This record gives sequence, C-alpha cells and structure tokens, in this order.
Amino acid sequence: MKRVLILLALCSALAIGVVPTHADGPITVTLNKFTNNFPQNLVFELQAQSSAKITRVDFFAEINWTSASSTYAPVFTPDTKIDARYEWRLPMNYLPPGTTGQYWWNIQDDAGNTLQTPKQPFRVEDTQRRWQKLANDKLALFWDTGDSDSGKAVFDHGVQAMSFVENDTGVTVDHLVQIFIYADYDDFKQALDPRSVTGWEGGVTFAEYGVVLIWAEDPDYTLVATAHELTHVIIHQKIRGPLGEVPMPTWLDEGLAMYFEDTPGTLEPTHRAALQQAIRNDTLIPIRSLTGSFPTAQVTLSYAESWSVVDFILRHYGKGKLAQLLQELTKGDAYDDTLQRVLGVDVDGLEVEWRQDIGAKPRVIPTRSAATATPFPTFSLASDATPAPRTATPTSRAPGNPLSQLCGGAFGLIAVGIFGPALYRRMRRAVQ
Repeated sequence: MKRVLILLALCSALAIGVVPTHADGPITVTLNKFTNNFPQNLVFELQAQSSAKITRVDFFAEINWTSASSTYAPVFTPDTKIDARYEWRLPMNYLPPGTTGQYWWNIQDDAGNTLQTPKQPFRVEDTQRRWQKLANDKLALFWDTGDSDSGKAVFDHGVQAMSFVENDTGVTVDHLVQIFIYADYDDFKQALDPRSVTGWEGGVTFAEYGVVLIWAEDPDYTLVATAHELTHVIIHQKIRGPLGEVPMPTWLDEGLAMYFEDTPGTLEPTHRAALQQAIRNDTLIPIRSLTGSFPTAQVTLSYAESWSVVDFILRHYGKGKLAQLLQELTKGDAYDDTLQRVLGVDVDGLEVEWRQDIGAKPRVIPTRSAATATPFPTFSLASDATPAPRTATPTSRAPGNPLSQLCGGAFGLIAVGIFGPALYRRMRRAVQ
C-alpha cells in the first residue's frame, strides 16, 4: 500500500510540472518545475543549493522528433542557494499546442562540483479550450465544440486517410500526429504564431512537430482539410535525408495530399471540370512549371493537374514505384535524375506519357541545355538550435472549393485558406 501511495504522489507531481528533488552529491535540487502559459510563455524554474557558491546554471530544451537541442542562459544570482528561471517567450519563439519535448539543467559550483538533472518531459497545451479527444496509437484528434458524433466523423476520416497513405505510398506512421480543431476563428488565430497571422489562414500544419491546427466552421471543409494536411504531415515525417527535411516538387507534394483527401482515384467536380476544360482547350500547365510555387492565376488547375499526375503514376507505374520515388527523393538529387532513375523518364518524359494517358494534345518540349539544372528548392542544414516553424507568407486569394486554393508549401508550416458559407478560399505560401 505504501508503494502505491508513493507512486500516486509522483504521478500527481508530474501532472502539475513539479519534479521531485534530486541529490546525487554536494549539489542538491529542491525544485524543478515547468509551467505552461500558452500562448504567452513556458516557464521553467529550478531551486538548488550547495556547500559552495553555485556559479553557473545552463538550461537545455529538446523538442521531440528533432535531433537538435538548444542551450539557454536562465536568470539567477550566484550563491549557495539559487533560484533559476528561464522564460520561453512563445510570441518570439513559437511552438504550437501539442508540441512535446524534454528539458534538463546543468549546475556547477565554484568548488568544481557539477550536476545534470534527469531529462523531464514538457508539453505545450492550449488550456483555454475545453477539448474533447479521440485517439489511437497514430492519430489524436482534439475538438473544442460539437458533439462526440461530429468528432468521430472527422477522426474516422483521418484514420481512413492514414490507411490509404500507408497502403499506397509504403510510408508508415511512426509518430503520433495531433490535430486540433477550433470552431471559433478568433480562438484559432490566438493559437497561431502571431508573427505569421494574416487573416487568411484556415488551417496550419507543423510537419516537424506532427501538429495540425484547423479552423473548422464548415463540416465538409473539416473532413477534407484533415485528410489533406494529415497526408502532408505523414509524408514529410518520413521524407528526410541526412541534412534534414528533403524538398519535394510541389506537384508531387500537393498531388499526394489531393489524392488522399477522399477515396483514392476520385477527383471532386470543381477540379475535374478545370482539368477537362484545360485538356479540351490545350491549356494544361507544364509539369515542370509546377515544381515550385503554383501560379496564382491558375490555382485550381494546378491542384487538379497535380492530382492527375500522381493518379497516373500510381495507375501506370504502381504503388511500388511511387514508394521508391519517395525514398529516392531523400538522397537530394535533382528531380530529373531521381525520376529517370526510378521511372525511366525525366519530368518532360513524364509529361509526354501523362498527356497521352489523359487524352491531351502532345506538347512541344523545348530542348534544355545539359548545363541547366532542374529547379531545386533549398533546405536548411541541421544545427544545434531547436528548429522553429517556418513563417507562412500567403501570396494571393482565389475562389474555389476546399483545399483547391494554394495549400501551404511542401515544408514545415502549411497555410490553408479561409472560407465563407458558400465560397472556399485557400492560401499558398511561396516556398522558394
């Protein structure tokens, strides 16, 4: 019974962010506390004592799923008893709700004694909402308004999308993905990085943390957005190279997300109509032009073509080749070289085959200089600093239906559009 009481006391302490005291030598830790004040700050506090004056304290934080940790200098006054405090200011160093990590302290006194505290978990929480939750070992869905049936419908759609993605791409979900659905736009906006809020956002994806935030005023949009952004998270969790996240051609990134919004192989009417009209009028956009940011004047067609190319690859080359293509992208080679190695054609050759498959007129493809490299978006190198989410910068608004307009880019933060009762809009940030 005594052991049970001790265990319950320990669990209670961890729930409020207070870690039991630690003393392995001359330096003794009497308080190790974490306080979540999202969206203002995260506060980490330490009380320690030693027979000699404590002269140095370092605070370390590590975000889960990242391989880097950061070191910070907490505020404290050197003495034999110290109170150290580090404030993580979220408006300046933003982390989304659901982010988890570990923290620890290094302490040193002027007698040469040192102590490193055990790593302790922390979690960023939006405690201003009363969340309902459904979860399995791969997906956790949180929603703040609505009954259990509405949440279950979104959760089931997300689970189905995950199954489709895993089955058709060979990518497995190894880390829990968390989706937070806000019914009120002001609440949703308050949860975002204040430096990136534009008023256009309808959803934001933080692929590096496995977190998606969605403003879900419309039930149909919620289902589509959940599957679309979930696909981005799953793919970008896995498509990583030795130097970090590897860029993908936008037509492939968005084509995959479009493909798994609903039952694979089905394209909703607005996009299908745009694609069919472009085929009839011979106004298809060259695939090579969809490698980077989509042209803002042809957003719906850009997404429709991206879906169509992915659909062609799956039907013509098969799931195995798509899985191989995604894996080969992690090597960081030029897109033409990767496609040639896996499919036996470069981007232009793929377009020739795709156009023939969909009944479009052949396109005269100009001869490219061998010295001209395929456009290849740059990506940041890994560093010792904990990476922060990239800031979304929308480029334009355009009418359309859910997720047809400028979804956030291929890496990190993905900005989705704002929608009204009868008109959906979405944004796309420039990723170049």
